[in-house]
Amino acid sequence: MIYFVRHGQTNDNVEYRIQGNKPLNKNGLNQAKDLAKQLKGVHFDVCFCSPLIRTVQTLQEILYYHKDLKVVYDDRIQERDYGELVGLLAKDIDGYLNRWKSDAYWPYKTETVDEMYNRVAGFYNDLKNNYKDKSILIVSHCGVGRMTRAYFYGKPQDNDYSKYEMKNCEIMKIDI
Repeated sequence: MIYFVRHGQTNDNVEYRIQGNKPLNKNGLNQAKDLAKQLKGVHFDVCFCSPLIRTVQTLQEILYYHKDLKVVYDDRIQERDYGELVGLLAKDIDGYLNRWKSDAYWPYKTETVDEMYNRVAGFYNDLKNNYKDKSILIVSHCGVGRMTRAYFYGKPQDNDYSKYEMKNCEIMKIDI
């Protein structure tokens, strides 16, 4: 069983800003504490975590109840690389609403939706080969959550991954 969780809220989430390596805000820390309480009775064999600060902070709250949990930091489950767009407000980016459509207008030199999907799919292929029948916690990002849903449940027929949105500290359970 996989328990995929998205990190807590950041100020950039609130401001609809393309974020890089940003910390949780006060609300995000509280969300992470609540998430940790929800997961405290769940056994995990291993945890995979994005190395970005907001996921590490979320994980730290979970580890309060899972002190001996083995943690592996994996770059393949980092958020999408937006390159030159980091720090900009969404409303100021031409074509922003198309950012999760794999076949839409997107004029920027960033990681594409298809590149991100392939990166995340490689992670899950390794996970299925090496951690079969294990209880796995993954602490990551909304974009990776989108790709996770596409990997396990199928890519959206209209190529619009935005419909696979995840809320901060949402839990997605996947039976593999």
